[in-house]
Amino acid sequence: MVFFSIGLPSRFAEWCDALIVRLVGDHFGSIEVVALNGLEELAAAAIRMQTANLVVCSRQPMPRLQSEILQGGRPFLIALGEPRDALRDLVERGNIDLANATRAVANGCAAMLAITQAAQALVLTSEDTRDLRAAAAAIARHFEIAIDADEVAALVEQLPGIEQEEADSWSWWDELSEREQAIITGALEPYMGRFAGGDLVEGLVWEPELFYLSEEAIGSALVAATRPVDLTGRPRIVVYGPFINLPPGAWSTDVVLGFSAEAAGLSFLVEVFAGAQLAQTRITVVGEQVIETRLSFTIDDSVDQAVQIRIWSERSAFDGRLALGYVAINRQASIPDETRERLTNVLRQ
Repeated sequence: MVFFSIGLPSRFAEWCDALIVRLVGDHFGSIEVVALNGLEELAAAAIRMQTANLVVCSRQPMPRLQSEILQGGRPFLIALGEPRDALRDLVERGNIDLANATRAVANGCAAMLAITQAAQALVLTSEDTRDLRAAAAAIARHFEIAIDADEVAALVEQLPGIEQEEADSWSWWDELSEREQAIITGALEPYMGRFAGGDLVEGLVWEPELFYLSEEAIGSALVAATRPVDLTGRPRIVVYGPFINLPPGAWSTDVVLGFSAEAAGLSFLVEVFAGAQLAQTRITVVGEQVIETRLSFTIDDSVDQAVQIRIWSERSAFDGRLALGYVAINRQASIPDETRERLTNVLRQ
């Protein structure tokens, strides 16, 4: 059997992983443990496995994998936690810079959004860390593993504890610069509101720190798009990123770009890409200007890669600079059924 432990990257999710591994190993025999996020990775792991049971630990399951998990109809666990606590843990314990930590948590949030509503999901939050024995008992019941209270207590004692650090959470936040707070808020705050029972996610803002620029002189080094990119050189992708998942649905994105006067006459393609092109538009620069361009696209269950916004220069340039302002992401309003029906009838007349 396959057991899924899904969660935001955090100590809480790791604790849940370890608990499930112990429960499955003690009650079902030999197991293998894998960390993956894609359907193809799961297929490969299932082919290679030499045991009867597989424990899959996933931090940002892609839509295709989510779809298969839901269609499987078997119970699975989600350790939701608090996004900002997860980000802080990645920065402090994982020695990850703020942009990459924000990217990882945003990916996890996007993956959690839909599957937390599934009937076969057991969703645990940071509140559940207050009573780890109760959390462990709930996980065992959900996976239909018979275990008494004494066994639960002994098992929890053998696992690393989870420190309660609520008192320091806001002090850590206050120590960040305004710019750092803006990066986090834009990428995560809409999810925090949704997890707290709010409306559908919208109003995401991906700041330049989450993107990369490409210049002829840079080579293969990754450089954050926090400064203008030199357009001199051959046609190429000049800005790309942020490699962040979005929940399934119809979306629109507003991409804000600034151009220097020397870029006049150049044309650029603005593309939404996630393993395949989802949308594209062309802009032509007439002089020093700021341009906002909107693209509409859909994320469906076939998507198996994170989203990129890519800016292509279409021909060689001898001068000019481009600067990324921000990328705003919003839910696209769906067309009412009555409107679809009316237009269909008109066209058939």
